[in-house]
This record gives sequence, structure tokens and C-alpha cells, in this order.
Amino acid sequence: MKPSLLSLLLAAILLGVTEDHSMGEAPKSLDEVHEALKEKLSDDDASQIATYMKKRMGKSAKLKQGAHSLHLKEKGRDGAAIGWCFEADPSSKIEVVANNGQRWVLSPLGKTGLHAAVAQVPNYTAFDYYYLVDGKENRDAKRRVVIDYYELGPDSQEQSGVPKGEVIAMTPHTSKEVYPGAERDWWIYVPAQYDPEGPPAALMVFQDGGWYCHGEGNAAIAFDNLIHQKRMPVTIGVFVNPGIFPPKEKGGRTIRNRGNEYDTCTSQYAEFLEKEILPLVTAKYKITDDPKRRAICGASSGGSCAFTAAWHRPDMFGLVLSQIGSFCDFRPIDDYPHHREGENVIPLDEFGPWKTAHDYPAIIRKTHPRKPLRVFLQEGRNDLDNQLGNWFLANQQMAEALKFGGYDYKLVLGDGGHSRRHGNAIFPESLDWIWADWKASSTESGSSN
Repeated sequence: MKPSLLSLLLAAILLGVTEDHSMGEAPKSLDEVHEALKEKLSDDDASQIATYMKKRMGKSAKLKQGAHSLHLKEKGRDGAAIGWCFEADPSSKIEVVANNGQRWVLSPLGKTGLHAAVAQVPNYTAFDYYYLVDGKENRDAKRRVVIDYYELGPDSQEQSGVPKGEVIAMTPHTSKEVYPGAERDWWIYVPAQYDPEGPPAALMVFQDGGWYCHGEGNAAIAFDNLIHQKRMPVTIGVFVNPGIFPPKEKGGRTIRNRGNEYDTCTSQYAEFLEKEILPLVTAKYKITDDPKRRAICGASSGGSCAFTAAWHRPDMFGLVLSQIGSFCDFRPIDDYPHHREGENVIPLDEFGPWKTAHDYPAIIRKTHPRKPLRVFLQEGRNDLDNQLGNWFLANQQMAEALKFGGYDYKLVLGDGGHSRRHGNAIFPESLDWIWADWKASSTESGSSN
């Protein structure tokens, strides 16, 4: 008896249900892995996915603690694919648990010992997460995902017909007085309009200078455009990297001095600029002494450092631009007054209360008369939230304190994380605000310098 058409169809359906999905060739993207994981995998496909995920996570990935990788779509404009990979027994249940309430179950990749999952998320996504392994939390490493794409406008891009200034790599500097032995790279930007016979130029100093004068969001390009458009004065830019102490012997460790310079909230860093860097600048270029024409800028700890330098030395800097400023508490727990072995311990050292930018909101409120400062703060809603503090709240506290103190300030909030992307996107507008008084006075006087 010949099988009926219906029985053949049923057999085909059953065969399709039980047959493993076959990709044919190895995946080339997380998107392909995402689609493949929706099906039941053959052993060959599971092995190919495991090989791809291992390669994508990198040789240094500790897969027994779990790892993730991002594929940004259109640099993040269209969101991202996030791939997770975790090494565990194939019978284990592995989940990713995010602090925004989302969860993803990782699929075992055959007998490879790897589990994987891929999620598609939109731009301006940020969350912390941990792994749940057979119901037990695994928090072995710091894990955070941030997607924050911002488009650079025309003022941050080279424009035809705009005179280009020069970024000059200076001889690396070795500190002899303030941070003895600390070495650093630094650069000077000289606008095309600078005239050594003309009026003194304005000044703008940048912490983490290499970030600002190279790559995406290059400040020199914005300077070229805005100086040409007469939206800011002819300005010498000084881009200073944090110091390092090179190894004293072969195979030794390089010691980074960034935290000491940026997070120690004394006048020490301003003193370093005054005594060791700016004299090298003024020896070559004519710079104004007017603090209303002298700005200082930085991001993260470089942003709070910019405020520190101006706060202690408003005679040097009257304008502050802070991006994602670290106005948080970097003190270890033992630096707080505490009770130990029957004794009340109050740690004191030469820096006293000036050890953390976390204190600035209270200090600003209590300082009278107010200092002659204009302060621009940029911050992201998805910035860091950890044991040192909440950056988003800390910057709002700064803004409220400046408001209370009657300061000229501006706070601009975006949806970014702890990166310069939002700050880069609004950098020309930030400069417009920073130099608004100059523009008003130059319009009245008819001057362009």
C-alpha cells in the first residue's frame, strides 16, 4: 500500500521538528549567532559558534568568569548586538541578570563547555549585570554595558576654507619640582590667526591632553572653526597628559600619577601648571594674564581636576569646562574617622579635607564671597554608579551648589555613560558658552581678539 500524501506531509513535519538546524558555514557576526541560537544546533554548528565566540572574546578573556562583546551598528547609532560567553558544564543553567530588570538565558553550545547568548539593544542603553550559575550569583568581575552614540556636528569636522592651526608635539616633560621624576607628553595648539605682534592670546588647558588633540572629537578642529567664525578668541591650547614614573629597572612597573594629580583636591596641580608647564608656553607665545580669558578643561577625574585648579587659583583660571566630572569620593574607608581597638581614630595628613571632589558641593555653599568662576558641566544619565559615588547625582549636586552660591554655571545632561562621546558632540556649544562674555565684549568693542 502506497503512503498517502497526508502521511508523507506528517513525516516531513516530524522530521523537521527533530532535525538539527545547520548553518552550513561558520558565523561571521553576532547577528548571525543571534539567529542561529533560535534553532536547535547540530554539534558542528555548536562547535563553530563556540570557536567564533572564543575568538571574539579575545585570548585574555576569562570565560569561566564570563565575558561579553559588543557589535555597534553604525557606530551605535542603530544600537548594538551584545554577545555573552560563559564556560561551564553543558548541563548548567547560565543566565545574565541586568540591574534594569532584563535577563537572558545562555544556550549550551553542544559539548564544547561554552554557553552563549546574543541580545539586540538600542542606542543609549546602559546597565550593570552579573551571571547566575545554577541559581548562584557570580560577581567575579566588574561588568557594565554602555552604548552611547552621538553625532559630531559640522563645527567638530574640518571645513574647507577654514585656516588650520598647528598642533605641536612638545619635548616630553619631566617634573623637577612639583611631581619630581614624573614624565609626560604634552602638546601646544597655535591657531592660524595667532599674531606674536598682536594682542595676547587667550589660553585653554586640557587634562588628559592626548585625548583632546587626537582622534574623534579633536578640540583643535573645533578651535579652528570657532576662531574662524569669531565665536571664540584667538586661543592657545595646551594639552597635558598625566604623569608617569617609568620603571626603575628592567621589567619593573610603570607607576601612573593620574590619580595623585587629578583626584587630590589641593592647589598642587595648579602649582604644577604655573611653575613647570605654562612658563614653557609663555616663553614662546604671548598669553593673557586675565583669568576671564583663561579656561581649563577635562573629562572624568580630569574634569574635577579642572574645577580644583580654578577653585584654588581663580587668579589663573576663571573658566571651567568639566565633562563627566568625577565629583565623587576616592578616599579608602580607613581614611574616615572610625572606632578601632577602643580608640576613636581620626586620620589626618597634609591634605586634610581637600582629599576628595565629593566635598565640593558643601564647600561651594559655605564659601563667601563667591569666587569669580564660570563653570560648564556636562554629564550623562547613564554614567557610573559604584562604591565611589553616583556621577549623575554628583554633577547635579555640583550644579545645585553653584546655583545656591550665585555662580554663573550651566549643566547639560545627555543619555551617555562614562565616555566623552556626548561631551565631544556638544564641545563647540560648550565653547560658545565658555567664551560668551568674550564674544559680548568683543562685539561691543569691535575687536576680534
